[in-house]
Amino acid sequence: MKRSPVMRQNKFNFPAIVIFLTTLVIFSTSAIAANKSKTRRKPNTLTEKQISQVWKLLFDGKTLSGFKGATNDKVLNTCWKVDKGQILCTERDTRPDKLGGSIVTKDQYSSFDFRLDYKLDPDFGPGHVNSGIKYFAYPKTELGLEYQIFDHDAKVTGPHALADLYDLLPAKKRPAKPRGKWNKVRIVSKGNLVEHWINGKKVLQFVRGGEQFRNAVAKSKFKNHDKFGEAKQGYILLQDHGGGIVFRNIKIRVLED
Repeated sequence: MKRSPVMRQNKFNFPAIVIFLTTLVIFSTSAIAANKSKTRRKPNTLTEKQISQVWKLLFDGKTLSGFKGATNDKVLNTCWKVDKGQILCTERDTRPDKLGGSIVTKDQYSSFDFRLDYKLDPDFGPGHVNSGIKYFAYPKTELGLEYQIFDHDAKVTGPHALADLYDLLPAKKRPAKPRGKWNKVRIVSKGNLVEHWINGKKVLQFVRGGEQFRNAVAKSKFKNHDKFGEAKQGYILLQDHGGGIVFRNIKIRVLED
């Protein structure tokens, strides 16, 4: 049987189609791998885009040079240490004289976008891991507005759970990962408007000095502090509550009011 020109053409094109599809698959796989490689960048570094946006690293992965003791500089290397690119809050029972104390940034901030990763020690116990990130913290104190860090599945009373504004306002959701996994925190202050984020989700928004905020303060343990949380600027604080937590990728970008 004599083959038609069309059949001969199909025969000759089939290998070319196979080669084309194979090349396309290889190219797509390489592109996906390259993209994943970009997203898995080295911790405690800034991307070129972040550098252009004037982000500042508060932790270089090697030293605690970006921080000082909130009330006592002795706590810096007693309650905290750097290991494998992480800031560890040491267990209180392992410290000389069981010294305790939080650390703060060396500068004060007003309007900012602050971010870090945290992870809870799965072997820490008994009890829950309790820590926090305070902002608009007052000089030489551990007093400030607090983004509460706690076990995500803990049952608590009042606004004392993960991502809450401690003792003041509760978060709407807590899409957190369990102990041993990294979680991403973001705190944004734009003038008096403040946002709490966790793992890419905004879970709380409030206005410092607003009616809701002041009503919450009036019912809280901070009620006797005049205009609590309404200072124009303050330090950002990593809270020492006895250990069980590590931090990394700590950075900040100053915003215009």
